[in-house]
Amino acid sequence: MSFLSFCFFTVIFNIVAIAQVSAQQSPTQITQPEIVPTPTIYIAPVHVSDKQSPTFFSPTPTLTPQQQTKASSQSQKAQAPQPTATPIPPTATPSPLPTATPTVVPQPTIATSTDLETLFGKYSSQYSVSEDELKKIANCESGFNSASDTGLYAGMYQFSADTWASIRGIMGSDTNSDLRKNAEEAIKTAAFMLSRGEQNAWPNCH
Repeated sequence: MSFLSFCFFTVIFNIVAIAQVSAQQSPTQITQPEIVPTPTIYIAPVHVSDKQSPTFFSPTPTLTPQQQTKASSQSQKAQAPQPTATPIPPTATPSPLPTATPTVVPQPTIATSTDLETLFGKYSSQYSVSEDELKKIANCESGFNSASDTGLYAGMYQFSADTWASIRGIMGSDTNSDLRKNAEEAIKTAAFMLSRGEQNAWPNCH
C-alpha cells in the first residue's frame, strides 16, 4: 500500500468515527412547527345593568366620537316608529236640495152683499138659470156664509169634496176642494149644476 492510499483511508476512518460518536451523544430531534396561539382581545362590555357579565367579541374597528354619534343617530331613526299617514276621504259635494214649491191654499172669500149680488147676476145669466133660486139655496145651506164648514160639507152651497171634484171635473175647472169656500167659484159651480137640472142636490132647500 502506498503512503497516499494509507492517508486516504485514515481520513475516511476518522470521519466515520466522528460521525458515530456524534450520533451517540446527540439523538436526532424531530423539529415540530411552532404553534403560535391566537390572542384573544378583550373589549369592555356595554353595561345594560350592573349585573351584566363581560362579553368577548371579535375585534372590531375603533370609531371616532363623530362616527359614534352619527351611528347612534341612525340607529335611533331606524328604531323610531314611523307615523302612519291617515288617508283623508274626499269631501263629498252635497247635492242641492230640491226647492219645495209652496202649495197655494185658496182662502175663503168673505163677500159683501154687493159682491154677492154681482156674482149671482153674472152666473145666473151665463148659465141661464134663476137668480132667485141661486140665492135661495145659498141662504138655505149656509146663510150666504162662504166660510161655513161642517167637516164633511163646506162653502156657501155646502158641497162635499166628492161632489165638488166630480162637478168641477165636468166643468174643466180646478178640483181643489178648498175652492168650495171661495164665493165666486161656489156660485159658478151651483149655477152650472142648476143648468143641468140637478136641483135635487139640495133636497132640503126646495
